[in-house]
Amino acid sequence: MKLAIIGASPGQYYLCRKAREMGVETLCFAWEKGAVCRDLVDKFYPISITEEDEILRICRQERIDGVVSNASDKTSELVAFIAEEMHLHGTRRSVIRATRDKTFTREISQHIEGLTPIRYYDYEGGTPGFFPCVIKPVPGAGKRGVSFVDSEKEFREAIRYAEAEPHRAILVEEYIRGREVSVETISYEGQHHVIQITDKETTGAPHFLELAHHQPSTVPPEIHDTICRVIPRLLSAVGFENGAAHTELKIDGKNIYLIEINARGGGDEISNRLVELSTGYDYVRGMIEVALGIFKAPATEGKRYSGVYYLCEQTAGRIPFFKSATGKPWLVEMTMDFDTPTLSSATKNRERNGFMVYQSDHKIEEGD
Repeated sequence: MKLAIIGASPGQYYLCRKAREMGVETLCFAWEKGAVCRDLVDKFYPISITEEDEILRICRQERIDGVVSNASDKTSELVAFIAEEMHLHGTRRSVIRATRDKTFTREISQHIEGLTPIRYYDYEGGTPGFFPCVIKPVPGAGKRGVSFVDSEKEFREAIRYAEAEPHRAILVEEYIRGREVSVETISYEGQHHVIQITDKETTGAPHFLELAHHQPSTVPPEIHDTICRVIPRLLSAVGFENGAAHTELKIDGKNIYLIEINARGGGDEISNRLVELSTGYDYVRGMIEVALGIFKAPATEGKRYSGVYYLCEQTAGRIPFFKSATGKPWLVEMTMDFDTPTLSSATKNRERNGFMVYQSDHKIEEGD
């Protein structure tokens, strides 16, 4: 079988490696600069992913059987375009675009049984209608352009911060207190499978930078069960059909609020590493099987724990924890150069300095 992979950044590395393990012939389309996946694929085309028609022409010429990418909003739309044009297993491009529109998904969520509505409106000038609130670009991910606001001065500053992003449409929504989780799913022909729920650690206000993720979530069993019922309804309501999705929620008591839907696997090592480490289900392989139309319903093994910790200026206190992790049986990977200890004061996920991935029979915390 023949698979097109869109993008060659680190986010696609595990897809390329897994396809090779599966004996699948691969074509990869990406800029040559920074293409870490180049040597993992059978054919590499140094073409910008903005060259949609040329990539489609090559895919047709090569008679591909599927097309896939992961953990990237930029590539997911092109994947949808090629799949739709070639009648392959994918989700329609219009749906991918709709899930990136936070106003649209917010409206859909108001009518899903099990989700609690949130007050919101599209910003068109003026002062906020309520405090506290969160300002965010309507499309966007990775916490880019997101701010917490509790005064008119903060509101003006947050609007300027959001307007600096490429997309200028801005959403103002009620600030919800509580814990944040994400839901990792895989869908095939409109059937949705909840694979794992992830606990998130963030800086909180004002920019909600993500500092760690842990699986499985420690939400109460009744909340877990409600999430597993609600998310398939939500994905069906927006028209999502095929592939991985990463849906972010806030939990406050018994109330479950939608934050956003991402029509892709979760970044921050969640989809590429943590899901398989905690469940035993080969999530990346599942994405490839969906794309190729050979998907089988997933089975998970006994409960294990996995997670990722990030370093930046806000988590400088974790440096001793990182250093002491070397040689521990639970350490899967660490990427941090301690000889250059300067840490970034990050406001976006992409600005963090290094990370550490673990797997264990319990949640790993400082002191383990």
